[in-house]
Amino acid sequence: MSNTEWIEINRDALTGDLETRVQALLGEAFPEGSSTNGDYYAFHGVPDRIFVAREARQVVGHLALYQRLVKMGDEVLEIGMVGGVAVAPDHRRKGHCRLLLLRAHDDLRARSISFSILFAFEPRVYLSSGYRPMQNETHFLDVDGAWKTFVYRGSMFAELTKRPWPNRMLELAGGVV
Repeated sequence: MSNTEWIEINRDALTGDLETRVQALLGEAFPEGSSTNGDYYAFHGVPDRIFVAREARQVVGHLALYQRLVKMGDEVLEIGMVGGVAVAPDHRRKGHCRLLLLRAHDDLRARSISFSILFAFEPRVYLSSGYRPMQNETHFLDVDGAWKTFVYRGSMFAELTKRPWPNRMLELAGGVV
């Protein structure tokens, strides 16, 4: 990983060869989660920040970071939502995911955001980065366009400051990412 380049970028600046390679990695990782034109972000929404790990010209890792106002009980909070975490198969188990999350968490802390959440296919991958299973009932807009409320299997949270995670109804005010 010593020759890994770490890129933090917004969607408008993600163009050309880098965009093509990012979209290819995301298409491989999430074949069911891209729009018909192959734009992952058109399907999942434009993130506030995109974190990319690149070795030479190969994109080996990606993380999309969304900033979202949510409601927990009667309190409105700003949280970070992590999505689109992907590492190229031949680069897994080398710490790329952990370093992408570390950079995302640093970004959120710099903006005084206390919590990060994600919806994991493989929850065990995120435990070493401080994520714990979420027990909150969650109200969200599902990909089928219907509003749903339940404890979402694979939902996880990380506390980024000293504030403890509130165990109250989580109103996402939108969809999962």
